[in-house]
Amino acid sequence: MPLATKLSAKYRQPVFAAIMSIFTVLVVSATITAMHTGLSPQFFASWLKAFCTAWPIVFFAILLVAPLVHKIVNRIVD
Repeated sequence: MPLATKLSAKYRQPVFAAIMSIFTVLVVSATITAMHTGLSPQFFASWLKAFCTAWPIVFFAILLVAPLVHKIVNRIVD
């Protein structure tokens, strides 16, 4: 189902950073939390704390690093 209205292209980078960081932090924080606590009763609380700590860090890291990564990829790939 298409969106009724799309955001302006000027929001592309922060939207990309938000979506990419959410998926990345979900996978990494869940994996590391499971490795440290197992799938114990405190897993969800520990994972949520790890997610909330890591997400803003990864979001801003992607905002800062993505333009450089795009330039590097453009030099490597046709």
